[in-house]
Amino acid sequence: MMICSSSCTDENETNEQNQPFKSVFVEVDKEKVQAKVVDGKNLSLSFETAENFSEAKLNIELNDGYELIFPKDINKADLANYPVLNFRAPDNRIVKYWFNIFSKAFPILDDTKIGVVGLPNDVTVQNSTKEVLVNFNKNVMDMSNVELRFGEGALMEGAEIVSDLTYDFTEGLTQDLIIKLDGIDRPYKVRLNVATAMGDPKSYGFTNVTNDFVDAQQYPFLSVYTATSVTKVPIRNNAPETPWSWDVPADKVPEYLAFIGDWSTNRPTETIGNTLFAIATIDIKKANASMKSNNQLQIAVKDAGGLITMSGKPLGENTILYWDGQVLNRTNTSDAGWRAAVGFDDEGKVSFYNAAIQNDKMIRMPKYASYPDDYLATASEWNVKSAACGHPWLVRNGHSMTRLEMYVNDATNWEVALGEAWNGTRARSFIGITYDNKVGCAVVADGMSTCQAAWVLEKLGWKEVFYVGGNYYMANDFIPTLCVNGKLVVGDMNQQAQYCIAIDAK
Repeated sequence: MMICSSSCTDENETNEQNQPFKSVFVEVDKEKVQAKVVDGKNLSLSFETAENFSEAKLNIELNDGYELIFPKDINKADLANYPVLNFRAPDNRIVKYWFNIFSKAFPILDDTKIGVVGLPNDVTVQNSTKEVLVNFNKNVMDMSNVELRFGEGALMEGAEIVSDLTYDFTEGLTQDLIIKLDGIDRPYKVRLNVATAMGDPKSYGFTNVTNDFVDAQQYPFLSVYTATSVTKVPIRNNAPETPWSWDVPADKVPEYLAFIGDWSTNRPTETIGNTLFAIATIDIKKANASMKSNNQLQIAVKDAGGLITMSGKPLGENTILYWDGQVLNRTNTSDAGWRAAVGFDDEGKVSFYNAAIQNDKMIRMPKYASYPDDYLATASEWNVKSAACGHPWLVRNGHSMTRLEMYVNDATNWEVALGEAWNGTRARSFIGITYDNKVGCAVVADGMSTCQAAWVLEKLGWKEVFYVGGNYYMANDFIPTLCVNGKLVVGDMNQQAQYCIAIDAK
């Protein structure tokens, strides 16, 4: 692979008497090769296995009267970034020679011929770190199914790809790519760059308060943000806390019941003050998440443990609840047999599905485009230790759900699917997954609708946003609570809930 080149010329100035040197040898990773003169300004180096060109050793035999003035340290020359030799001639002229560096350790020749299947090229290669960088576009890409394509001329002659080119980046943002050349594996890393999907919390009014709750050196994979005033939030619907379609003319219904997925991109915004919006995230690979409850369906946040702890459903609210392998409650609000749920498996992993109970086990269904006549026909076993239904599940795999999509993905198949007091300025709690593979818990103390809070989380990079619980007319005194490392972030440590979500560090 050519690492760097510059100032190529057709002039033939290879006469040793006109050169500053008699010979140039370069050693990288214990592989030593002699440079070949291309012309009066360029040298060629060809390696078999060398990779670390930022620490090259030079052995140069100079012609009389010439002096090497760059690089300064011939035992640690950075040819990766500065592939050039500068000489001072006897008449004080500066003579430059540029290296064209090739190594079979870097079999990728042309990154413009590499792309994602079905999409425009947005892939770059950094040979110095052996990394293929894929820029993520959340509007057109599914990070769980990204397939790379290598066009003709992308690789050195004789190189072949021996690893799978379809990647699930939900298992980690960095995956393996193995290219074989001359019978040797030449490994690269494929990294999904999700930076464009991750909004800056500071731009919405959040402050990083992680150091107030944990030792950042001990928990570098955990972050806590809070805001007392949140900016640029789309306005709520001009409707009551829990709107009903029959209260307005038919032509007013779409706006009256508009859910987050129905909002236009130019929707008016507002700044919401006098609130407390708190978010705690932890790297998925470090997170051991679980549900804490008991047979009485009543547990205080302070008794739930966990590095990150958040209250669940209010007492008395009807929701399917499956805890530690046993069914504690079988139905949801309005006797719905199934709806969106959050689950926790034996390994502490969090997942989200449409879910129900069958034969005392949790079953899961896909996201529906139309309401199913028989959901059991699409169901399979959901291998979770604990799970609870909630409503609504607002953002699914990066897709903000519309009002009608909410209906068909809830067993009620009508407006109850949107949740209690969803348009009111109530206290809320959410759990989700971010594009950069973190588990997140969020609580807003007051002042926002369900959709407004979910919109903020989606802009901050949450690809899954699931409503856990909050206060409403049957639970006016319920205080959604979040604590980190035993310290209260927002809410009440004594708050009783049907269950709590506890996340420990592995």
